[in-house]
Amino acid sequence: MSSFATNILRGLLLILVMSINLSAQNPPAGEDIRGPKPLVEIPVPEEPPVALAASVAGGLLLLAGAWFFWKRRAAKMHLKSPPEVALANLSELEANRESIAAEAFANRAAQVIRQYIADRFGVAAPRRTTEEFLRNLTEGSETPLISESDHLRTFLRSCDLAKFAGSHLDSAQRGALLQTARDFVIATNTKPPVGKS
Repeated sequence: MSSFATNILRGLLLILVMSINLSAQNPPAGEDIRGPKPLVEIPVPEEPPVALAASVAGGLLLLAGAWFFWKRRAAKMHLKSPPEVALANLSELEANRESIAAEAFANRAAQVIRQYIADRFGVAAPRRTTEEFLRNLTEGSETPLISESDHLRTFLRSCDLAKFAGSHLDSAQRGALLQTARDFVIATNTKPPVGKS
């Protein structure tokens, strides 16, 4: 036999062996003991509530922005001394003095000075009435505000007249009120706070 015929015979024999192996591995459907497999259902994920997610993300973004600006403003305010803060607030009030009602103007001017006294000298001024505050001021002989108490009394009573008696403050009176407040801050800035020398 020629080598060509031998190679063809070998190829046919190989094909026959392979087909026997394949038929042995795949038994007919009737002989398969496993049976048919059930259908597998793939669950469809629910649509996420887009409006809820957007509002939560927006709220978190607003909170983060507010926190950032508050921290920045607080850091700037803490870097300034109480006299600097008071004078800056008085300058801001002066810039808007014509557009603010007399009562609101006097209230803001008094709050600036009361907050300055609380921050600079540790005297709890912002929550007390004028009479309570002045009485407390004269009782404490160690406070450095005693020498300026007459100026402070005049300033706070002028503010009270505008706030509670409905007194109208014209432009000159508003300027004088702000100047009195500035003079008070400048005069008490050179005095040491309580407990310091």
